[in-house]
Order: sequence, then structure tokens, then C-alpha cells
Amino acid sequence: MNILITGGTGFIGFHLARLHREHDDQVWLLDNLAKTGGQSDPDLDALLADPGVHLLRHDLTTPIEGLECPATFDVVHHLAAINGTRLFYEMPYELARANLLITINLLDWLGTLSVGRLVYASTSEVYADCEPLGLLTIPTDETVPVAFTQPTARRFSYGVTKFAGELLCTQFGGTRHIPTTIVRYHNVYGPRMGDKHVIPEFISRMAARETPFRIFGGDETRAFCHVRDAVEATRLCGVTPACAGEIVHIGNAREEIRIRDLAERLMDAHFGGRWEIVEQGRRDASVSRRCPATGKLGTLTGFEARVMLEEGLANTVVWHVRPAAESHA
Repeated sequence: MNILITGGTGFIGFHLARLHREHDDQVWLLDNLAKTGGQSDPDLDALLADPGVHLLRHDLTTPIEGLECPATFDVVHHLAAINGTRLFYEMPYELARANLLITINLLDWLGTLSVGRLVYASTSEVYADCEPLGLLTIPTDETVPVAFTQPTARRFSYGVTKFAGELLCTQFGGTRHIPTTIVRYHNVYGPRMGDKHVIPEFISRMAARETPFRIFGGDETRAFCHVRDAVEATRLCGVTPACAGEIVHIGNAREEIRIRDLAERLMDAHFGGRWEIVEQGRRDASVSRRCPATGKLGTLTGFEARVMLEEGLANTVVWHVRPAAESHA
């Protein structure tokens, strides 16, 4: 199969590309390398050295013209976006603008090609305002309504644009007769994630021995999903006919953990024991609990997450604290 992955050199995209190559698919990565600072790295170099992997370098905030690629893609995985919890608060306008342009420009271009399936990567952040409205159920299934009460919360800069992307992709697929699947990721983590999410941020600050160690929302809980599980579920959503036209949660509902307990577990298991932790309060518009219901994913694809936190955190710590010249992705 011919597979197109936008954001294919980034976190989830990189792992998804490698997985598709394991299934002998031809893979095109549409990316501007922003996640890597415009540069490749040993892991990415190894991926791009594979003759079945092709890099289409382009900034999707600008219209696509003149790219040399197949006229037909069996599956398009649209992962490209600006993400990172810290960025929701630090650059909300820039993030929202870029994410909308990325999807609009991609869909305009896909309209000139033949596409067999479209899979759009969304997020559990679309449920960000359900909790104060009493609409959030735990575990959260796909029937829970999306809610944003007002456009004033900076955190909504990400969730609103991802939901707008769901609308754009669904309506594009409907008018073009392209089977479309929306996957909503729930707290995916692992190697190559960068440092703007809670687990890699904790790891980098613990490696620097930040004392006292600051946390936000220590009593909030999350159910984390390792990227190895996330990409296998994503691939299945793209190749399973039953997933066409569906919204599907991707996550690991088997372990839910408090943020404070996550920090203590990392300290105890990987940094020689715990030291002082100081609570900084909850971030604006952050939810107190997040745990997906994944029964629909299992019913449609037969998939169940396998990587538990003990293994996944160890794998992630090794990658983030490795010497720069080494590769453990």
C-alpha cells in the first residue's frame, strides 16, 4: 500500500512510519522537520535511508504545490499539528492559526489526488470543558459530547482547532466519497516526544535534579498510552473497513495514575529516590480525570493496549537521558 503520513518525522508519525514499513508498505512523510529543528537525527536518518520511505518536505501552513509523489494513496494519516501542553498557554493564537491552516491546505491538495482512506488524528482535549458542565464520564467513550463553553481559555487553542479539523476532514471525506476515520488520542507518550508534555518534561527536570520539584495538578489523574500501542491502533484504524466513518478513542484504559504519583514513581524507579515535590496548583481549564473507554477500538479492530507504565516509562527515560550520540528509539 501507499501510505502518506503528515507530520511523519514527528513523534507519533515517526513510529507509525516504521510500523507501516514493517508491513511492507511504501511510506511518504509530509513534514517541514519543525519538530527536529529543521535537522535530521540518527533515528530519522536510519528511517529515511530505507528505500521504502520518502520525505516530502513542505510547511503545511502554506499551500502545497509541485510535490513529486504518487497520484494515489491508499491511506492518508493526518498527524501534522502544533502540540504541547505548555504551548497551549504560551502561544495560543499562533498554535490555533497554524493548526487550522495545516488541515485546510492539506485537504485542498488531497482533493487533487486519489485517496482510499483518510485518518485524522484528534485528541481527548475536545472534551476539555465537559467536566464543569457535568458531561464528562469516566471512562470516557465516544458518545460524550464535545464542549467548549467560551473561547477565552488559552488551553482551548488546541482542542478547538483539533475539533475543527475533525469537522473539516469529515465533511471533506463525505463530499469526496473518501472513507474517513477520526482517532482521538488520550495521553500518548514515549521516545521522541519532545519536552513539552508532562512525562518528558518531568524526565528532563528530574535529570537536571530540579529541587524542589514543581508539579501542576498533582491530584489530577491521567491514563497514559505508550506510542508503540498508539501507532498499532492507528494503523489498524486505517486498514480496517469497519473503522470507516467512525470516531475511535486510542489510549490505555488499564492504568490511571495521579500526576503526583507519576512524579514519585519516576523518581523512585529511575532517579535514585524521591525528593521534595511542591504543588503549584491546577492549570486553567485542565480536567481532574482523563481515562478513555477503548471498547469501541477493541470491537472494531481487536486491539488492546499491551505496554504498561512500568515498561513504557523505563523505555522513555532511557531515550530522553541517553547521550546525544546514541539512539534508543
